[in-house]
Formats: sequence, C-alpha cells, structure tokens
Amino acid sequence: MQTPYSTALADFKKLFERLSYRHSYSETFTHFLDFALYTLDPMKNKEPVMYLEKIYTEKEAPLLVDLFYNWIDASDNNGEGFADVLGDLFMEFVSHGRNGQFFTPQPVCDMMAAITIDKDQGSVSDPACGSGRLLMAAAKINRLFKFYGADNDLTCCKMAALNMIINTMPGEIAHMNSLSLEYYRSFIIKVHKIEGKMMPLYFVSNSRTASYFFK
Repeated sequence: MQTPYSTALADFKKLFERLSYRHSYSETFTHFLDFALYTLDPMKNKEPVMYLEKIYTEKEAPLLVDLFYNWIDASDNNGEGFADVLGDLFMEFVSHGRNGQFFTPQPVCDMMAAITIDKDQGSVSDPACGSGRLLMAAAKINRLFKFYGADNDLTCCKMAALNMIINTMPGEIAHMNSLSLEYYRSFIIKVHKIEGKMMPLYFVSNSRTASYFFK
C-alpha cells in the first residue's frame, strides 16, 4: 500500500529537521544530496562522502538512510513520479529566495512544456535548470527524450541530477555558467535495460567535450 504523497512529504520534512539539529539546514541539505548521489552511484565511490563520517555519529548516520528512503517515497508521488521534493525543501528551508532561487511552480512548468514541446522532437534543454522541473515536465510528454540541463549553482545541479536519476531520464546536467560557458563538470545519466527493467546509471565527468552544451 502506497503512502499518500502529503504524508510522505511531511515525514520527509520532519526527518530532515530532526537531522538538522546540530547543523544548519543548508549544511544538512548538502550532506543529504551527497549521500543520495553516493547511494545511487553504481560504482559506490566513497571519496565524495567520506567527510560525512567525521560529521555524523553512529547514532545519527541511520537517519541519513531513513531520509533517503523517505525522499524516494515522497518523490514517487503515489506512483506518478516527477514530484520535486528536493526543490520544495530547498526553497522552504535553505534558499528563502537567495539569489532569486524561487523555482517555477510545477503546474506552470507543465503548462509551458505542453505549449512549447513537440512529443517527437527528440531532446530538450534548459540552460538554467534549477532543480530540473521543466525537464521533468517535458518527460511527462515523452520519456524517450534526451534531457539536458545546466546551472551555475552546484546544489541545483545535484538536485536536478537526482530528480533525473530517480525518474529514469537519460541525459546530462552540466554544472556551468550558460552565459560565459565556464564549465566545471557534468552528471551524465544513461538508461540501460537490466533484467527486463529500465535502470538509470550515472557518472560524473569533468571533460568539456562530454558536455552537450559544447557540441
């Protein structure tokens, strides 16, 4: 039996606040993004999350695991997927509009996608993708698109990459400045058929030639 979306989201926020009692919301959010990327990493590269071992006690560490599964549950959105739980949490607890970071409401993203996207166009790109809401709106039209996003904020890139991974959306999220074309890294998401199921696999690249935005 699926947990109602509102309940799953409330549980996620409550657990996040509990995990944040010794750290700022911003720090805890960054820690969770890194932990979630590690958990979804098929290669299980520990280097990006080794710092967490010095931050969280053995008693606290299981809360990160619980938070991860609460996020998955809430993001499932009663089986419909495409719920931007991370973006909502980020705006409520972390950004408070910092640098103008109020993300476009999902219904508006869905409307924009409906009036601008052809279901046969093949790919979609967003040069200021935030948490990936417009890309997820496009995926509701055609899951077979290739999805490309870029943002100058690494936190946003991690949110967008995670949203693409758990919604099985192939493509790339580039951490870069879309105006100056200064480029740092990309999260490359590929989808493979494994034992009859489509499974997302991702890796991180810092090669400029790997980026869709330089082709």
